[in-house]
Amino acid sequence: MRGFCRNLLSAIRMRRHAPQENVLQRKYNAYRSLLAHNTGSLTALSEMEMLLRENRPFTLEMVVAHVHTLTRSVGDIVTSLNSLCGGKYQELHEITGRIGADILRELSRRKEFERTELVLPLEQLSRDRLDDVGGKAANYGEICNRACLPVSPGFAVTAYACREFLKHCDLLETLASRIGAIDIDDTLALEELSAEIRGLIQGADPPEELKAAISAVAAGLESRLGPDPRLSVRSSATCEDSESSFAGQYSSVLNVSTENILDAYKEVVASTFTPRAIFYRRTKGYSEDDIVMSVLCLAMVDAAASGVMYTGDPTGRAANEIIISAAWGLGVSVVDGSASVDMYRLDKSSGNVGKEIAKKVTRVVMAAAGGLVTEAVPEELRLAPCLSDAEIAELADYGKRLEGHYGQTLDIEWAKDKGGRLLILQARPLNPMVASEEAGERLEPVAEPDAGLHPVLLEGGHCASPGVASGLALRIFSDEGLSCVPEGVVLIAPQTSPAYVAIMGRLRGIVTDLGSVTGHMAAVAREFELPTLVATENATSAIPDGAEITIDTVRRRIYRGRVESLLQLKKKSNPMAGSPVYKLAREAMAKIAPLTLTNPHGDNFTPQGCRTLHDVIRLAHEISMHEMFRIGEYVEDEEERGAVRLRVRLPMIIYCVDMGGGLSLEPGKNLALTEHVASRPFASLIRGMTHKDVVWTGAVGMNMGGLAALMAQSVLNDPTVEGRFGGPNYAVISKDYLNFNARLGYHFAVVDSYLGESLDENYIAFSFKGGAADMERRGRRAKLIARILERLGLRVELRGDMIRGELKEGKPEIICDKLDHLGRLLGSVRLLDMAIADDSQIDWYVEEFFKGNYTFNKS
Repeated sequence: MRGFCRNLLSAIRMRRHAPQENVLQRKYNAYRSLLAHNTGSLTALSEMEMLLRENRPFTLEMVVAHVHTLTRSVGDIVTSLNSLCGGKYQELHEITGRIGADILRELSRRKEFERTELVLPLEQLSRDRLDDVGGKAANYGEICNRACLPVSPGFAVTAYACREFLKHCDLLETLASRIGAIDIDDTLALEELSAEIRGLIQGADPPEELKAAISAVAAGLESRLGPDPRLSVRSSATCEDSESSFAGQYSSVLNVSTENILDAYKEVVASTFTPRAIFYRRTKGYSEDDIVMSVLCLAMVDAAASGVMYTGDPTGRAANEIIISAAWGLGVSVVDGSASVDMYRLDKSSGNVGKEIAKKVTRVVMAAAGGLVTEAVPEELRLAPCLSDAEIAELADYGKRLEGHYGQTLDIEWAKDKGGRLLILQARPLNPMVASEEAGERLEPVAEPDAGLHPVLLEGGHCASPGVASGLALRIFSDEGLSCVPEGVVLIAPQTSPAYVAIMGRLRGIVTDLGSVTGHMAAVAREFELPTLVATENATSAIPDGAEITIDTVRRRIYRGRVESLLQLKKKSNPMAGSPVYKLAREAMAKIAPLTLTNPHGDNFTPQGCRTLHDVIRLAHEISMHEMFRIGEYVEDEEERGAVRLRVRLPMIIYCVDMGGGLSLEPGKNLALTEHVASRPFASLIRGMTHKDVVWTGAVGMNMGGLAALMAQSVLNDPTVEGRFGGPNYAVISKDYLNFNARLGYHFAVVDSYLGESLDENYIAFSFKGGAADMERRGRRAKLIARILERLGLRVELRGDMIRGELKEGKPEIICDKLDHLGRLLGSVRLLDMAIADDSQIDWYVEEFFKGNYTFNKS
């Protein structure tokens, strides 16, 4: 037998194999490239998801940039996959391109403004013209024409007119690109850009058609109101006074003469780009395309008193109250908070009014030459109420009528003219501050739970999806039986799995020993907003099955029992939620993040089954792993040239094909020792195979007798038999990769592993098949191996005597430890198909293995 092996080795060395070397190297390099792009893609996916989860503003430009990056990265994955697999998956390029193009097309849709009149009279305004004249003007028309409450006459300069003005000045495209690129946290740069843009707008000359339209309607107002009417020129941007109020973000120019109306108009348009307005828009999730300035021009009310009315308590503590604030003169001091005001609280049911009358020392009034002036309040009015009981009742009636008309609580501005007539100046939805806090994302800090009542069972890991949840712990060690997982449990598992997506709707949370925040399941958990803690290392051993627990993924702690103080936490709102940019980003994520390909054995696990970019990533990664698992076949089929013999204290012939950094051997040497193995995964496997308590040259309690036992013992114990388990065995290795194909007598094993610095890339794939005994006994050993693999944290698939195990997303030291144990397993179970008499013995063998009794000695 030794002579036969020497002749075979000599023949291998003499043959020419240059093409084979290229095939292996190409496949390995393509695989390394795919893994790198896979990590990049999952990182980009995670960053996009965190845009939606975190309380930080983002722009549409940021979303588009992320999509471009992700689509390119997924395209690179597909290119690497085709290089690895000989071009078998070219159609994935078309599928990836189509998905990416669809997403970008939706994100790039610009808001279209239909051609309208440049100016619209108040009589034509209502909420139906919201897109044409913005929220303030549309609501003002609604109050006048449908709610039929007293208002001041006026007109609106449309959003279409504003776009025509900016296009006429060649500013439209420039403004969007420059503002989109600004860092709103860089206050100085923001102020400089704002000043520059406002200067350009205020110095520009509007189109003649627009100037003529404004002048004509202003002249009509003058003929109606008398000579030299004074106007209030107010902002009414699109999206203003909607879900986001934009309160105080834009300018209003008061007490304007008709001859100065164009300058006031440009000032209001320019106020679209004040630093505070840009910051507000960005923070609230509006792009520059979403906001176009319409301008509402009203006859100025020379107010004796003015103020604001809420038709409900904005704090939510007194929903049945109407709150009215009032000050002498114009309402400027009320809305900017610069003066003391009277406060009236009216109970909607009883009509009872509570009053707090302030001392009002100054007031803002119209200046004779235009503009505003602050003056002293006459002494007799300083402690006098601004509103009589009848006026309070009249205002409250207006408020209730408008609330009924709109079907929601409102923020209303009002004024009382010198004749005592009450007018409504503005109405907008009352910002639901309290409700938004309840629906937010980020947890408020809270005191540590009582350690005596709720001891910490586990601390550490990585927060993959933030949140707090409580339920009964359910430990599982495989994907089998997921359909039986009950409602409301916290899943405790050795590792993350895309298979859990199908049951996320039933879970309160997920905790795993292994995994990363950029893995497939973590990404989907964030989409489901399911509290998830990964990479805890020991959750499956630290958390008792069936125990009631509370998980706090932000603090990265798991407590025993139900911790009510954590579960009752309020959350801060995401200020962008519901905004146009936020909605576009969520729509984009619907074509990016959902993972529909969760079952590698499913009929839809094909290129045609890919519905999202995440599907493409998942499919390519799974295919690549299977392709690399078979790489040993290429060594045999084409008879590898340049293989280096590894001399190790094992009864087998091993040749290493080094793809780079796998052996620390001088050039030209063709014999390596254990200490020359630089491949981290292979070194770990060899360490386990050569463990001092693993015996390769003796029987393992075989259930045989007579001549068969004697023959087996003589072969197994003959130290002169080289490669007594068959051979040769090939290891394709690099510094961080291993594919080991082993023939151990009558059975075959493959260990495929990658061990890099990125948790997302790391994995172990293992298979074992065959044996010398009959099928029943081989199946019994397969069950034993499967049980051991599950205890080691691998996901296992068992079919007859064929076992496949897989572990993904582990820390390097954990992967090394698992490979070490797999090495011990290979030496320990080699003859157990002939040793295990019945299924009842399997549990004993499993326990003995983990006790370190690798010879299964019963003494």
